[in-house]
Amino acid sequence: MLHRQRITQTQPGSAPGSRPVRHIRRGHPFGVLRNHQYRRYWAAGFATFTGFNMQMLIRGWLMYDLTSSPLMVTMVTAAMMMPMLFLSLVGGALADRFDRKTITIVADVTLLASFAALFAISATGLMAPWHIIAVSVINGIAFSLAVSARQAMVSGLVHREQLRTAVGLSSTTYNSAQIVGPAIGGVMLPLFGATWALGISVAVALPALFLYGSLKPLHQSDAHRPTGSVIGNVKAGLSYAYTNTSLRFLMFGAIVMILTVGPFQSLMPVFAEEVLHVGSGGFGVLMFAAGIGALLGSLSVVAIDDKINHQKLELIFGLLAAVALAAFALSPWFALSIVLVGITAFATTSYMVVNMTVVQISCPDYIRGRVVSVRFLVIGLMPFGALSMGALAESLGASIAVAIIAGAGALGFIGVQLASRIFVGRMQGPHS
Repeated sequence: MLHRQRITQTQPGSAPGSRPVRHIRRGHPFGVLRNHQYRRYWAAGFATFTGFNMQMLIRGWLMYDLTSSPLMVTMVTAAMMMPMLFLSLVGGALADRFDRKTITIVADVTLLASFAALFAISATGLMAPWHIIAVSVINGIAFSLAVSARQAMVSGLVHREQLRTAVGLSSTTYNSAQIVGPAIGGVMLPLFGATWALGISVAVALPALFLYGSLKPLHQSDAHRPTGSVIGNVKAGLSYAYTNTSLRFLMFGAIVMILTVGPFQSLMPVFAEEVLHVGSGGFGVLMFAAGIGALLGSLSVVAIDDKINHQKLELIFGLLAAVALAAFALSPWFALSIVLVGITAFATTSYMVVNMTVVQISCPDYIRGRVVSVRFLVIGLMPFGALSMGALAESLGASIAVAIIAGAGALGFIGVQLASRIFVGRMQGPHS
């Protein structure tokens, strides 16, 4: 297989002494799937995120059923994302210091244990809002400490020439799971209730442990693992991301998405109940449409590859996401809302995949975990976007609140791209 073939060339952009890779032609955009190690990695992520997406759909519904509060529904997402603000940078340092596969497996064990705990609480009839929030926080901690390792592990499974495609395809694990997870959960909710849906999510996520355990990534070079304190390692990663002008504006663009359009799915239970009046079945359909759109977005970015400048792609996808979300917020028709939520998810995912792909290929492997962690620190800002969306929905109603925030997002995308073209143009071209 590809990862076993003879090595003949040093990886471009690596630190001195980094592991070499054999020079190969990039070939078909999806040719990386011929690598059986990468296929296992993809399947493991799919299993983990399918179970997780089932959990998040059911938790949002349970929270709304318990509290009838849009703000409390967004708290479910906020509780899961908040730890990224405090722990993602530490996770990035750990990903560069220790074995990335081990970190990922430990995180998945923690996720499974928390999934099982929530199932047990629901089965005993003791479910309360704080249980949902507590489990979401535990999930957030596990994700935060391992997300950089999970992402950066790709570089040990594929060749440099395939890294762009591999990073893009890895995002489809989550986006495919956004289709399958909500589809299973959306069917289970009205037919069998939340408890059985929670139980199935545990079984769905379990195979990931065996798949991750079977991987044999190339080892990180011990000679270039960071030394000294974790705090010092974190500072080095932040410095690298900040001093690289292109990376800096990539982070700014991600911030705009995360604070405005990105959290739109956190209010889906409210739109299903109060705006469109379609209940839990309609909620499942909306989430399924979002999953379809997200998957198509990931695949379209992989197919486009590097044929179009990433700045142009980000501007196009950012504006499309904002316009589609504003239209969805104001739509009174369920059929139209299904289409619009799909377009919103398509554009949002496309934007974030382009952004993450360029971030990953713009840095060498020895510091990749820490740079990726800065990007996930940005994602950790999502609770602020979700909570502001929920708070505004409490006072103005969900439709008006989301439309206003989408408009602010459109202005933000334009502003970041204009500033990026001015400052990056003065220095050096984008690292894409």
